[in-house]
Amino acid sequence: MSYFKDLTNDDRVNDVAIVTSGLFQDGSSNITTFFTSSTQYTNTGDYNIDVYKHNPAGNASASVQFGLVYGHVGGSGSLGTKGATGDRTTAAVYGQFNNLINPPQTTRFTFGPKTDVQHFYALSFNRARIREKVEPGGWELHLSGSGGTVKLIDDSSTNKAGTSNQRNFSPEFNVVSGTLIGGTTINTAASSEPAASGSYGTFYPSLGVILLNPARISGSGAQGSSGTIVSTVEASNTDSRNHRNLFDSIKLGKYFQAKRQEEVTSRHFFVRATAKDFNATTNETYYTESTAGVKQIISGLRTDPKTYITTVGMYNDDNELLAIAKLSQPILKSKSREALIKVKLDF
Repeated sequence: MSYFKDLTNDDRVNDVAIVTSGLFQDGSSNITTFFTSSTQYTNTGDYNIDVYKHNPAGNASASVQFGLVYGHVGGSGSLGTKGATGDRTTAAVYGQFNNLINPPQTTRFTFGPKTDVQHFYALSFNRARIREKVEPGGWELHLSGSGGTVKLIDDSSTNKAGTSNQRNFSPEFNVVSGTLIGGTTINTAASSEPAASGSYGTFYPSLGVILLNPARISGSGAQGSSGTIVSTVEASNTDSRNHRNLFDSIKLGKYFQAKRQEEVTSRHFFVRATAKDFNATTNETYYTESTAGVKQIISGLRTDPKTYITTVGMYNDDNELLAIAKLSQPILKSKSREALIKVKLDF
């Protein structure tokens, strides 16, 4: 009677698939309502704002969807002056993202044709939410203000290889005005944006970070209309908390779509139960007890043994159980019936 069967290399096949799924809570690919935590808003809101899909004040299951910050190389928009008192939170944020994204000796960001960008907004997802990366071409963010609404996407549909500005996390993609609804449409290429302001920003898929250009979203409205989308105050030694203004604009825009993308490696094991294998079991229903108290195989199964396969256990060389595969329905196994079961493990 066989209890274990060795698997050879011929019984194993590996494949890799690209899987996309909704990035937000409950597996959703878009959200239209945005909330903050009053506690976090008060205590650490000068550095960042955590944004929720559900109101955390009345929903215990509400979880953070993404965070918002504002960074300025000189600390403008926050209290304090260099070499004196004050936290200069925006300078700390700028330095953090500069160290994370840019290579050594680089202290400025690039937004399209503008290469000397000294401040930015950052929208960031945590690693557990994006897993491997945010899907390029899979997100769209609406910002609204007195100047109307601007719809932002990345340019991966036309810039498929991405742009490498010698950053630590290439490729990167430009943030442009456009929409995914009804098919990808880009209104203006990043290279064609005004040199004085630059493009709308830069998207880093593997980091889960979207950098937005304050000069572009603050000084112009939707596709060139007049007015402001996000109000940005650069005054020094001033607690402007510009990232709160960005949150207000996102909340008014009422739409954020995003998907995550990951490479899933699957290993397929072909478990073969030949005619002579697995025709007996230790299951109590296979035996009867004699008057002497000795277990014996039920008479009808002695000459024609049969079992039903319901579970496949995967063991290592030390006979330690590593994985269990459950069948949707039992498979009859006998000397005249063989079984081939494919077990799939995803990593």
